[in-house]
Amino acid sequence: MSVPKVFIVDDEEPARAELRYLLGQFPDVCVIGEAGSGEEALEQIVHMEPDVVFLDIHLHDRDGVDLGQELIETVAKPPVIIFASAYEMHAVRAFELDAVDYIVKPCSEARLEKTINRVRKMLKSREEAAVSADGQAEPLPAEETLAAVPLEEQLQSLLQHVQTNLHPCRVPVEKNGKILLINPNEIVYATLEGRYASVYTDCEQFATSFTLQELESRLSPQQFFRTHRAYIVNLAKTSELVPWFKGTIHLVMQDKARTEVPVSRTVVKELKRRLGF
Repeated sequence: MSVPKVFIVDDEEPARAELRYLLGQFPDVCVIGEAGSGEEALEQIVHMEPDVVFLDIHLHDRDGVDLGQELIETVAKPPVIIFASAYEMHAVRAFELDAVDYIVKPCSEARLEKTINRVRKMLKSREEAAVSADGQAEPLPAEETLAAVPLEEQLQSLLQHVQTNLHPCRVPVEKNGKILLINPNEIVYATLEGRYASVYTDCEQFATSFTLQELESRLSPQQFFRTHRAYIVNLAKTSELVPWFKGTIHLVMQDKARTEVPVSRTVVKELKRRLGF
């Protein structure tokens, strides 16, 4: 089998550099190019015809899944597509497009090896199908030559990433010497007060026996976001973004006090993406 030609699409240079380094650990993989935007990627991929495209779902100028669909429809020899994102929630959309895999950034070398193995299988199937066609032998069934990976493998990979059901439906908190169980949807934000986290709802405050990191692990990453070393917010309970100094912002929450929660400069871009702009 020929050496797979890989193209990387991500609007963050450090993410491209990290993936390029990890792919360099596989001697049978050749990175032939990269792009920092959807439009640049489309132009280069049409010209260079890579075998595999690692495609970030969130690009500053395009939706990655939509770009993947366009590549499939416009490129003469469509590449194998592997989606990458910092968030698990987009996995379903990715597999609806028959992506070979969906990796959550940052990706470990061990996780990437599984992806590369899938790519090898896919490309081998394509080459065998092409040989069969040249020899006028009976072609392989479409589901064997065109499917990204067997459905069972797709579902297994999806289950590895989409973990919403693993999070408890109630959070134990303390109030007046009693342990109460509250629905996470009621939480507006949580903050570190001393050693342990306190939880705030619309008009009440509750103590917990969790550190902020422990509380974060119990909450759905699709719904809650760590804005600061001392704050976690419920994204559904946000109201406004207020510019602050030196590139930081504050989030105005939807509690009665209209609490302003600080957002670290390093996560502003991610937060904006999560909020849809």
